[in-house]
Amino acid sequence: MIARFKEKCPYWKKLLIIPVVGLGILFFVILVKTKQQPVKKSLEERVTSVRVVEAEAMPVVPRAIGYGYIQPGQVWDAVAEVPGKVVEVHPEFERGAVLAKGEILMRIDPAASGYIREQSEAEVERVQAELRKLDQSEQDTRRQLEVEQGRLKLSAKDLDRNKKLVNQGVISQSELDAQEQSYLSQRNVVQNYQSTLNGIPASRASLKAQLASARSKTAGARLDEDNTVIRTPFNCRISATNVELGQAVGMNQVVATLDSLGENEALVQVPLYVFKNLLPQGKMAIPGSQVQMEEFRQFLGIDAMIRVRTQERTMEWIGHVTRISDAVDADTRTIGVFVSVDNRIQNSQGEQNTPLIKNMYAEVELLGKPTEPLVVVPRTAVEAGYVNVVNAEGRLERRRVTIAFVQSSIAVLRSGVVIGDRVVVSELIPAIEGMRLRPELDETLQKRMEDEALARTAAK
Repeated sequence: MIARFKEKCPYWKKLLIIPVVGLGILFFVILVKTKQQPVKKSLEERVTSVRVVEAEAMPVVPRAIGYGYIQPGQVWDAVAEVPGKVVEVHPEFERGAVLAKGEILMRIDPAASGYIREQSEAEVERVQAELRKLDQSEQDTRRQLEVEQGRLKLSAKDLDRNKKLVNQGVISQSELDAQEQSYLSQRNVVQNYQSTLNGIPASRASLKAQLASARSKTAGARLDEDNTVIRTPFNCRISATNVELGQAVGMNQVVATLDSLGENEALVQVPLYVFKNLLPQGKMAIPGSQVQMEEFRQFLGIDAMIRVRTQERTMEWIGHVTRISDAVDADTRTIGVFVSVDNRIQNSQGEQNTPLIKNMYAEVELLGKPTEPLVVVPRTAVEAGYVNVVNAEGRLERRRVTIAFVQSSIAVLRSGVVIGDRVVVSELIPAIEGMRLRPELDETLQKRMEDEALARTAAK
């Protein structure tokens, strides 16, 4: 029968789809009839989980990072103060040699200086002899003056007597004239001796001036003779040599350059925007008033940490600020700060350091005086002058804040956030005022924030 049906209906295969479609429709109807009604749920407000830190008030240590090169604390140019031939040099008179204080660096031939000294000493002896001769001459002149004054008195008496005799007619006028002539001659002799005595003080003053000049020349010659020996003024390292043994040197010629050991100095460049945080009240302390000068002196005493990084480890030295440069660098807008550092082999942790060497590149962290207790929050929590806070109802509240200064990863606030506020540190997109939040304290970030404020870790 099936075969007969296939012969009468050549399209029988297409008709097989009709039962399949019918079964599908039946199945769909059954699903619609037996479906359950949707369960109605009550509307709930969405809660967003966020990380927070608690705002704390603490004294913040202002810090700034600068970079520069190590230089010797003292650089001394050994200058030849006398000309001459170099007759002796130190056995280690070479660049890089380390010498102790007081060692003979060089000796210049002292023959010329010794000859001048002998001449000056001979001149001193000659002038002293002239002074002794003048003293003796003064004594002799005074004794002779006394004798001649006595003769003058006798001649005056004779003249008076002869005048009386002429009046009495006992002697002639010619005898009186002869006596008067004798009196005038004797008075002239007395006057000559007196003039000689009057001139002696001026002669003595002249000789004393000559003596002082001769002694000065002698002292200068002795000093020149001493200056033929050049000694090291401190423990030092030779950084340059400009003469050799047997070479003639001229006056004021630099024969060597010495760098001091022990106390070194670093000139570091610090950006102005962080440098101002180190100054009292964040203001540039320019000398000009008593208060500003006192603040400036306090600034010069701030501590510094000098770090030199190698492939193996980071070495540290403790130093302090000694002075600042007189101008701001026009290209980098940075200010130069001079930091003095003791070149100790052993650092504050008892570890062995490599000695500081000239032109060694170093990182310097300046540590200012702690501020009054201020509220500290993570730097990333401040956006466009606002901070997101979780209020008492667990909702987002945006606070406008006043920033005292920003340092590394923290922001120091003057107003807008109080102690205990839960500050949001997660990124909220979007951040809608009043949205529900589920705060979770980020203890790691909290601890890092405190360490940064109290300078327990290195600044970045």
